[in-house]
Amino acid sequence: MTSETSTTAAPSSRQAGQDLLARRYATLGAHSPLFYDKPLELVSGTGVWLTDAQGRTCLDGYNNVPHVGHATPVVADAINAQLRTINLHTRYLNSRVVDYAEALLATFGGNLERLFLTNSGSEANELALRIARQHTGHTGVLVSDFSYHGNTTSLAELTTGLTVREPLGAHVRPLR
Repeated sequence: MTSETSTTAAPSSRQAGQDLLARRYATLGAHSPLFYDKPLELVSGTGVWLTDAQGRTCLDGYNNVPHVGHATPVVADAINAQLRTINLHTRYLNSRVVDYAEALLATFGGNLERLFLTNSGSEANELALRIARQHTGHTGVLVSDFSYHGNTTSLAELTTGLTVREPLGAHVRPLR
C-alpha cells in the first residue's frame, strides 16, 4: 500500500480571505454591510478589549460591548444561572415573569409603568415606532446614516445601511 502526498498547497492567506468573501457574498449578498475585507480571527475578549490570533488587542465599540463587555464575570454568572432554570414564555401566567417585570421596572426612575417584552430587535423597533406614532400622532422618523433597524417591512424602509433600489420611505429623514 502506498501513500499519496497531495500536491495541492494550502491556499494563501489572501486567497483564503477572497474565498471567504465570495462565500459571504453568496450567503449574505454583496450589499450586506462589511467593515473589513480581510478575515478578523478573534480568539478572546475581556471587557471591551478583543485579542486576535496574532496577539493584537483592539477596543470593541460594537454590538453593545461598551455596555456589557466580553467575559464579564457577573454577566457570565447570570447567564449560567439563567440556563439552569426553565425558560418560561411570557404568555404563561407565572409569578416569576411578573416578578421580573416588576423588578425591571423598579430599576427605572420616573413614570415607567409598563414593560413590553419582545423576542427580537426588529420586533422591539417595530413596537417602539408604533407606540411613538400613536402617542405623538406623527409619522416622521429620523435615522442615522448607515443604519440597520431590522428585517420587517416597516423597518426595512428605515434602513440606510444597505444599497437597495427602493428609496427610503417618504416619512424617513436620514441624518448624514
